[in-house]
Formats: sequence, C-alpha cells, structure tokens
Amino acid sequence: MNLEDGNSSPVSNLPPIVSCPKYNCRFLVPAVDPDGDTLSWRMSTRSESAIPSIPGGMSIDPNTGIFSWEGAESFSNGLYTVQVTIEDRDENGAVKSTSAVDFLIRLQDQGANSAPAFDHPPTPEAGSVITAIVGQDLTIRVQASDEDSNDVVYLNHVGLPRSATFEQTTSNGSTGIAQLSWTPAVGDIGEHLVTFLANDNRGGAAIPVSIKINVIKPAISDVRVISTIKSSGIEIDNSAFTVQPSSISYLDKQMVVTWEFPSFNVGQLEALVSKLKLFDLEPGEQRLVTESLELHYKDIDGNPVYQKLDEQWVNIAPSLTRIDIETDKTAYAPSEQVRVSAWLTNLSEAQTDAETSLLIMDSQGKLVVDLGRGVTTDLAAGEQRYLPDQYFDTQGFYAGNYQAIARTLDERGDVLQQASAPFALTTQKGDFFNVGALVSADKPRYQAWDQAFIFLRTLNLAENASFDGGEGRLAIYRPGGELLREELYTIGSLSPQDATDRQHSLALVDREVGTYRVVWQVRQDGEMVASSATTFEVERSELQALTGQASVVEYPTGEAKSCHFQTASRSNASPTIATLVYQIASLDSGEVIYEIRENNVSIGTEPAHPYQIMLADPPAYGAYGCILMAEINGELSQLAAAGYEVVPPRLEIDVNRASRGYLLVLMDSETAPHDSEPVEDQRAYLETLLAREGWLFTITDNAENFNREFHSGRYSAVALLSEMVELHPQTEQLLVEANYSGTGVLIGGAWNRRNSQLERALGIKLTGKNNQSSAINLIGKSSGEPGSEVVATGAYALAHCGAQVWAVFNGGKNASSECAYPDGPAAVTAAHYGRGRNSYFAYDVLTEASLRQSLHETLLLRALDTIQPNIWPVAAGRILPIEVTVQSLGRKAAVNVQLTLPAGAALEYADGLIQLSDNAWIWQRDFHAPAEQRRVFYSRVPDGFSGNFVVEIDVDAGLNRSLMVDDSEHSLSFGGAEPQDSENTALSALQALQENAAGQANYIAIRNKLERAAADAQQGKIHKSIKALLLALDKASGLEGATAMDFRLAVGAWLYQLQREL
Repeated sequence: MNLEDGNSSPVSNLPPIVSCPKYNCRFLVPAVDPDGDTLSWRMSTRSESAIPSIPGGMSIDPNTGIFSWEGAESFSNGLYTVQVTIEDRDENGAVKSTSAVDFLIRLQDQGANSAPAFDHPPTPEAGSVITAIVGQDLTIRVQASDEDSNDVVYLNHVGLPRSATFEQTTSNGSTGIAQLSWTPAVGDIGEHLVTFLANDNRGGAAIPVSIKINVIKPAISDVRVISTIKSSGIEIDNSAFTVQPSSISYLDKQMVVTWEFPSFNVGQLEALVSKLKLFDLEPGEQRLVTESLELHYKDIDGNPVYQKLDEQWVNIAPSLTRIDIETDKTAYAPSEQVRVSAWLTNLSEAQTDAETSLLIMDSQGKLVVDLGRGVTTDLAAGEQRYLPDQYFDTQGFYAGNYQAIARTLDERGDVLQQASAPFALTTQKGDFFNVGALVSADKPRYQAWDQAFIFLRTLNLAENASFDGGEGRLAIYRPGGELLREELYTIGSLSPQDATDRQHSLALVDREVGTYRVVWQVRQDGEMVASSATTFEVERSELQALTGQASVVEYPTGEAKSCHFQTASRSNASPTIATLVYQIASLDSGEVIYEIRENNVSIGTEPAHPYQIMLADPPAYGAYGCILMAEINGELSQLAAAGYEVVPPRLEIDVNRASRGYLLVLMDSETAPHDSEPVEDQRAYLETLLAREGWLFTITDNAENFNREFHSGRYSAVALLSEMVELHPQTEQLLVEANYSGTGVLIGGAWNRRNSQLERALGIKLTGKNNQSSAINLIGKSSGEPGSEVVATGAYALAHCGAQVWAVFNGGKNASSECAYPDGPAAVTAAHYGRGRNSYFAYDVLTEASLRQSLHETLLLRALDTIQPNIWPVAAGRILPIEVTVQSLGRKAAVNVQLTLPAGAALEYADGLIQLSDNAWIWQRDFHAPAEQRRVFYSRVPDGFSGNFVVEIDVDAGLNRSLMVDDSEHSLSFGGAEPQDSENTALSALQALQENAAGQANYIAIRNKLERAAADAQQGKIHKSIKALLLALDKASGLEGATAMDFRLAVGAWLYQLQREL
C-alpha cells in the first residue's frame, strides 16, 4: 500500500452475522471504493484470517463479490467464521490496497420457521446502482415477506447515509414495508453503500440486499433572470449592482433588468442585489417594487424550464425610531434580579418623540411583568438615547425561557416596533429542572425463591421549576453482570419539590447466590437526568427450596373429610431429601391432635409428593388445621396449612300436635258369618295396613271388649267395620255424643239396622239395597289416584245429610230422601257433627280393601285421617299425640330428644325410649347421612290434672355421644284441662242456654234430668246417671246455636267422666 498516493481502501458494510439456508447459501459481499478504483474479491488465506479450519465448498466470485457455499447441506447448523479480502487495483491491474471483511455465517434449516425474503420489486436487486442528484429527493421502497403467516417481519439497514431516514411503515402479519428517504447535498457526491436487513420475530433472517447509491451534481444551462421594476417613485443606482445585469431597458413606468448565465452548477450562488431609493414614503406603507420576477433555464436533460417568482414589496417602517433592548446576563439563578436596558435611535433626519413600553414575557408569549411605559421627547436626528434601567425580581417564578420586550407605541397605544432580549431562569444547579432518583429494596437479603419488592422514586428537587415528565428505566443485573430484568415506565409531570413512587415486584424463581445490582434511571428526551443504584443479596437453602400445598376435602354435606398434602421442590438441582411432618392441630388450643412423619423423602420438581390423612371425630368442637412441615438437618419449616371448622351437627327440629291419635276398631269375630274373604284374613290385612301407615290402634271383635275400650276415653277415633256385632243403644248414644265432642267415627259395611240410632243421629239414611251397582267411581280424583274400582259385596242406597260425597256407585238405585246425592248413588261420604267428623261407606269397605286394596284402601286411609280431631280435649285419661321430627342436615349426628311431661302424666307405648324419671323420657337417634326421622309420642293425661298441659322437649346433639351439646329447646301446649266439676258446668251452661233460647225447650225437665244424674252418680248408679244425661240431651236436641253447643259439650264432658267409671 502506497500511503503517499492518498489512496482510499475499499469499504464494505456486510452485517457481522449472515443467516444462510443450508440448501442455497449464496449472497453478495457488498463493497465500494471511495476513489472509484476497480475492485476484486477473494477468499482470505488461512494465514491471513487466522481461522484454523475453513469449511470446504466456500468460494466468492472475484468480479461480482457473490459468495457461494456448495455442499453446505452436509454441515450441521451453527455459526461458521469466514473472512473475505477485497482489493482495489490501478489501471494496470496492480493491487493498490486490501480490506479484510470478517463475518459469521449462521447456517440453518428452514425447519418450522421460514426465514423472510426480500420482494423484488419493489426492493432493488442486490448489487444495484441507483443514481441520486444533489438537492433532489430520493425514495427507495424496501419490502420483505415471510411464508409463515403468523410471523412479524422487521426491516433494518447498515450504512445509511447521513441525513437519510429509514422508516418502517408497515409490519402487519408476514409482510414488512420500509422507506429510505434522502435529499443528498453537495458533500454527499460519490458512491454510498447501503445494506438492507430483514428478520422475523422468531429469529429467521433474510439474505441481506446491498445496493450502491451514486450521488451526482446537477447542471442547468441558459439561465436568464428577468426583473421588471416599477419606475414611478423609485430611483435605481446602476453602479450598485452586485452582479452587473446583461441588459437594462425602460418601458412605460417600468424598468426591465436581465441577467444571463450560460450554465449554473450545484452549489453556485449569485446574489443579484441592487440599491433603490424610494420617494414620497408614508410610515407603515407597503410599496410594490418588483412587479414580476421570471426565471428561464434548461435542466440537465436539456428541457426548457420557466418559473414566475413572487412580487417584491418594501415595508416602510411605521416609526422614525428604532428601539433595542438587552439584559445584563443571559441566565439567572433563583431570586436574582434581571437588569433590563433599552435605548432609542432616531433613524430620520428630523427631531422626533417616541412612546415606549417595557415587558417581561414567558416562552409561550404570555405576559409575566409589565415594567411600565414612558415618553421620550426631542430625540435629535440620528441620536441614540438610553431609557432608564428597569429591574425584574425572579423570586417566585419558574425556571424557563423568558424575553424582555421593548415596544414603541402610536398615539392609540398600538405597537409600532418591537425588540426582544431572551434570557433564562434556572434552578440552583443552573438547569431548567433538577431531578433526583432513588431506588431501594424492601430488604437487603432474600432466599432464592422469595419475592423482592423494588421501590422506585423520582423527585423534583427544584424549588422554582416543574419537571415535564420523562421515562424511567429499571435495570436489575445478576451477580455476573448480565441483565436480569429491564422495565420502562412513563413518568408524569412533577410540580416543584414533588415526588412520584412506583413499586416493582421481582419473583426470584430459583436465582443463583450472589449480589444483585439494581439501577433506576430517569431520562427526558433520551438524555439521562438522574440515576440511583442499590444492591441486594440472594441466599439459597434446601429447606427454602421446598413448597407445599394443603387442602381440606369435604363431604357433600360440608364437613371436613380428609387433609390432602403435596410437597415439591423449586430447585432445578438434584432432588431434596427431607423428613415431612403432617399434623392435625387445634387452632384454638395449639394442641397437636395427630402427627405422622415421613423420613428421607426424595422431593423433586415434578410430580409433587402427595399424602392424605382421613379425618376422625376430634376431641372437641372448634377450629383445626392440616399442617405440612419439612425438616432438614434438624431445621423445621412450615410449608403449608389449611384450616377447617368442626361444629355440632346441624339439625332441624319440628314439634307439633300429631294429626293421628289412638284408633279403636270394631270388626266381626272369626266365628261370625263372613263374605268371600275370611274374617281372619281381613283382620290380618287391617293390622298390617294400620301398622304400615303408623297408626296406634286396638281391634275388638265383640261388644263387651268394645265397650270397655270405648269407655276408657283413650281413643281419638272409632271405626265400626263389623256387620254382626250389635251395640247397646246406650253405647250408640254415647258414640253420638263422643262424635259431637270431637271423637271421630267411621262406619263401614252393612251396619246392623238395629243400631239405627247412631245412623239417625249422624244424618245417615239407608233406604234399601243397591243391587245394580258393580263399582265405585271417585269424585274429583287427583293425579296418581285410581278413578274407579270394583265392588263385589252388597251396596246400599245411602243418603247422608249435609255430607260431602267422595265416591258414587256406577249405577243402580239412589236413596229415596231429600238428602240423596243428586249426581248418583252415594258410596262414600264425610261430614261434620259438632266438633267431630265422621265418614260412612255404603258397602263393606274392609272386605273390598282386603281383596283388592287399590281405591278401597285409599278411601279407607283417607277417611281415617279425615275423622281425626281438630281439637284435642285435655281431660283425665285422654291420649294426647306429640309428633317430633328430627332432620339431620349433615353427614353424621347423634341426637337425644328428651320429653318432659307434666307431673303425673305418662307416655303410652314407650318402647325404645329411655325413661329418666316418672315423667321424662329420652328418644335417641343416630344419623350417618342427611335424613329425617319422625316419631309420635302418646301422652296420657293423669287423673286430677288441672291447668295447661305443656310438653317440654330438649334436644342435645353431637358428632358422637361424647361430644353432645345443647341443640334446641321446644315446648308444646295442648291448652287447659276441662273443668272437673262437670255437674255445675253443665247446670251453668243450661242456665245460659235458657236465657238465650227461652221457651224453646222444657228447661225444667232438662234440669230435673241433670239433677237426677248427679244424684245417681253420688249413689254409684253410673248407668242410671248416664241414662239421665242422655235423656236430658234428647230433650235439648232441637236447640241450635253457640250456647246450645256449649251446653251439649259440657254434658258430653260429664258423660266422658262417667264412662271412665264403668
């Protein structure tokens, strides 16, 4: 290389890494020589490049610079070092100098990611030479596409000329478009090498495209400039032209000046200036000087060009004076004073006066301070006179750019002329703002899996300047100096001495041990204005590497079922060996209820190590926790916990008067004549049916047993299903009065007509047999009920006065009575009588039900439920039913229901109960799933009882019987006991009846019968006493109304007491 020749070596801007596909590795090595010398390319020798091993198959075309690698597909993917030598040669072919170009080839398969490729056009072909002209805009469009539709293509460049721009306008989907824009200047003349690059978002790179831009200078010729000047009121000095014109000609009131140039080169400048003198001017006038200005020339291609330029006007100054202004300094610290100096100069040749105004304005042109006005008089021609200095105190004003303004004013106060002197107010530091930065961590030391919190503060330290905001950069560096995390933040404006804070959360996630450096920088317009740094330490512990999860699995009913644990390691190193400790602990007392240890457990990242504990009943109610701990080398750490609550069972208790009492049934004995169904089968069926439906009942089959049970007073309803047993008329009358007082009565079958008194009293009339009926039909049947059923036994023509008809026979004879059901022969009826209810079946329902069940059974059960009392009289010997329903809403419950009766009362049929005392019993139930259990308790009213009959129910419950707690308390009242002085009660009721219904009955005879009954009872003549009372009721049978009912109920209560003595 001959340095004396001033030779410039070749230049290349090939990117340092070129991505190349295995099966077509071919690209241009761009180069340019500043001197325009001929270039040649060759592969560098091993000694030149110092590359120990150069893959075979690489070559470069010496004339074009095209690099090729044949057989690249046999090499593995990766980076390969290459060096190419570029030589410039003289006209004889001798080498003048060389340049070595080192680069890396990234050899790669296309694989799953296709590399982008430049689109030709619009992108110029590699090696293209593009001509650019000085002063003219050059635009080159570059476009690259990617076959992968989801990839994003990014375009870049190497070797962009100064003042040129390269902007990517589109990056939608798999196509990227950019534009190079450049207006070269004279200094850019020559060759410029530019290389375009394309990459996708997954690392794929296109083969670079290199082009040359050759900038040349333009030349124009035959240039003529023609200026037409108005000659009226204007005088031109021909000797004052800076460039003498080619010709001057005069027309009417015009002067035409022409300049001619054979050629005009780039950068050539000709100032065509002349001096004019204007006459008869007015202040503020605008005068036209050049009426037209024309330019003629031929461009570089020889094409004629014509341009008409703007007219030229002269603005006449509005004032004969000029005003100037200055400040004593250009920058001021807070609280300094600005000295403002202004002066006037008389530009005319006559004496003049001037009015002036001095102002301070900010950079936005807003008035800050008005320094005042003044008038200067007798200013001589050409005189310069200073105005008095003014001072501006900067105390309390923000830092920034300001202007001192001096103005001359006309008589209206309008501005004639203005001058300005810029100056600046700065902060204490001498800048327009003073910003500080502060960074800190929430603690100095962390474990390798902790969460670090980085606190970032930006402060405006200035007292007189706001900070207009900028950008904050957080950088966190690993112990080796590598960047771990970078975040950019937008910082808003800050008023003086204000601050703004941010917090950054950094999950360390298995970070290495060492010192981490944190840097917080504040930038504005790309310039760093403040920074701060801090450090923190990271430590590692095997125990801290472990993580755990604890959860409680619940039964569908919400109770805790089991504790589930999972343990994993966050460390990517070898598995951690630890002892795992599982505990069940009381959160109220802290006591460990249960503990188990797993020794030498190998814990890796995946899968997590599981464990499960099935929960048993705890020793007490309260809060409990499932706790997971790990122990390594004697150090114990809690990894996870989950809580659960153990509470007493959830119950719903319902206490009511039961709808069913004690049922007395009369049916035929086994020796009696019977229908097709044997009596013993009918009895077995009835017993099974009633037991299944939950009835408490007694079945009798003769009058003696029936009378004994009936007189006991224990029954709430009577069912007469016998066809052969004949009751005493007095018993019939007592049944009638019992029904009136509330005892239910059901009559079924071909009732013996000799017992007609009972039927007559209840409004029942049997007017004959209905031999043409073979079935019954239900009236108003509901969904799911049978609509009809066969009747094989005899049917009767029935009329039941005031009754509701439930079913009718399917045909045959209807009753001959005004009470007959008009829509068909009645088969089943139900009616009210006094306080009681009764039902009648006009066929042998027991026989039919035992044979067929179906509708007959349904009607029989419906009738039994219907005749139960609405009011349960409280009297000695009465059975009062108490229904208790216990519903367990949880999985498990042990329940104790304690019933406490009034003193002397007792429970009938207390099987399965625990008796605590004479009047207290416990019903125990155990639940193992959500369920409901119900029981009816039958309480017998003791003799001599008075007052309200109240049953107290206390419920205790627990998960088991060692954890019993109070659940709830209930009480059930049946009301007050009936008066025991029946005689006086009946006489008082008679007196009220007599007063209310005078003359409607023989009250003397009624009273005599009552008194007779009382006398007979005192003598132990119970039957006579009962007979007398029944006669008294016969004599009052025609009376109606509330007082009549009260009287009849009072006598009924007396009859009840007498019956119990039989």
